[in-house]
Amino acid sequence: MIAYGLEFPDNTWEAAVHLYCYRHWDDNNPEMLEKHKHFEMAIKIALPEDLGGGRKGYVWSKWSHDRIKAWCYNDFQTWWGPSSSGKSTDAGLFSLFHWLAAPDRTTIMVCSTTKDMLDRRIWREIVRYHSLLKRLHGDEKIPGTRSRQPPTITLDDPNSAEGENTINAMFAIAIQRGTVEEAVGNIVGVHNDYNVLIIDEMQATRKAAVEAFDNLSTGREAKFLGMGNPVSRLDSLGQYSEPTEGWNSISTDDENWKTKKGTCYYFDGLKSPGVDDPEKFHFLLTRKQIDSMTIDPGPDSPRFWSQRRGFVPPEGLTMRVFTENYANKFDIKKRATWKTNPQLCLSLDPAFSTGGDKAVLTPMKIGVFDNDMTGIELQKQIVVNLELSHSQPLVYTLADSVIKHLILLGLTPNELSLDTTGAQRALADIIDKEWNVTKFKRNPMDSTGWDKCFRVGFAGSPSNRPISTEDITPANEAYRNRVTELWYIVREFARNNQLRGIGEEAFEQFCSREVLDDGREKISVETKKAMKSRTGGRSPDNADSIAVGIEYVRVKLGILPGTGDPYVGKVMDEGSARLFDFESSVEDGMYLTDDMSAVVDEDYEIH
Repeated sequence: MIAYGLEFPDNTWEAAVHLYCYRHWDDNNPEMLEKHKHFEMAIKIALPEDLGGGRKGYVWSKWSHDRIKAWCYNDFQTWWGPSSSGKSTDAGLFSLFHWLAAPDRTTIMVCSTTKDMLDRRIWREIVRYHSLLKRLHGDEKIPGTRSRQPPTITLDDPNSAEGENTINAMFAIAIQRGTVEEAVGNIVGVHNDYNVLIIDEMQATRKAAVEAFDNLSTGREAKFLGMGNPVSRLDSLGQYSEPTEGWNSISTDDENWKTKKGTCYYFDGLKSPGVDDPEKFHFLLTRKQIDSMTIDPGPDSPRFWSQRRGFVPPEGLTMRVFTENYANKFDIKKRATWKTNPQLCLSLDPAFSTGGDKAVLTPMKIGVFDNDMTGIELQKQIVVNLELSHSQPLVYTLADSVIKHLILLGLTPNELSLDTTGAQRALADIIDKEWNVTKFKRNPMDSTGWDKCFRVGFAGSPSNRPISTEDITPANEAYRNRVTELWYIVREFARNNQLRGIGEEAFEQFCSREVLDDGREKISVETKKAMKSRTGGRSPDNADSIAVGIEYVRVKLGILPGTGDPYVGKVMDEGSARLFDFESSVEDGMYLTDDMSAVVDEDYEIH
């Protein structure tokens, strides 16, 4: 039989003809339909809206037609939209038919934050439609065998002893704490002719999974789709949806815009097909749902913008420790220009026992900026791998690594600050003892005169120290708890033009932590548990490490937000200043007999 200028075996299923034309679309063939028309026809033939007996197949809306065009003509795209906008349903359906167009050469990876979210959203839709198509048309027309563990739909391979194919399949991948490296490894290891990576709930997904998409470009075709309810310009969804002309170039009137890697498509909840026809599109956002949230929490609330408009909330609606304008207003991402020689110190967030993901070291330089303020310049943060050892507990392995970094930086525990909340207190004691007893052979029974770490706790009540030189209000009268004090003092240093060199990851964490608005006079940030739940399991370890170091500057060095040039002479005398001298900082036999090459020198970027 001849169709669209191509020859097919007699009695070829019409839906298969359209899928073949979609996969092998040729704009030089005048008999072919537009590419998205072939894809649309395949779906309509295989899955008609009315299945009879009151059953429904796939119900088409304006948003369906817009999204199918976006799917067919973009290699990299993001979708913004409110809840109940059908994003997961459409992405699941389109990806399934995309796979059916060439199941022997296609790999599709579908990601979300957790297995539960996969089962509730996009993977559920894929499985539902695949099962329905099997029932309607049988195994001969609809290939693929579903497995629950791991969740996959694979093409039966007659050449495999197990009857399964490990690459020509659709995979569901949960990207959550403790599985990110494994999940990204699964993505990176895929090389097929046609590769697709879809990330649902992208606003709560780590960038590492998105970056893994670059590996998929080795095949003939690679597609990326990220989607979610926008929350911030700084999370993964926001960053990969940033307009090429800048954020000020778009508004809720725009339906799409160009991004650095592709296109972002925006589906405004106020224009939902369910608003115009709630009976037909009862599964989409309706006027009743919109009006309900208009009353509580209100049309100007961040939740209304994210869940009903599907647009990133205007800055200021949600109180955060930092805002995105801080970087421009107070130059906190820029390097410092020094008026005096700075001194160096080091801070650590161990994170191994308080719900963190990684141990983060932050070298800091303290001195007088050219603006005559005593300031802090953050250096490149160092992630310390927390590897278990058969010979000693994790806390001792971490202590060894921290001591090696101290030696390489020419510092002592006197210039190290660390979080000692909860069980992490033991780490400081171990560092003190290992440094003094092993290095200097001091009596472990007498700790007088020892070099000692500066300990910072995040739990409990705020201190009674003044907030700044200008605002002498005691911290315990302004902040509800200790963690709020520590994070807000960082904000105060930034606001007083005393902070430079903050990295992207730490800045994002400061901008992500919400400040609670519950009617009380004292300021309080959300708990780490609440923040992690809201951001897909990510712990603010980089920001915590900075907060620890700035508390050292504030308490041990006596430098407050608002401190200017005259004070520095008291801190920067010859006896206390330790200028960074990398080459002369390591002496033979300085610490045990460990191989110092275990510390990677290029981790340091001291400016």
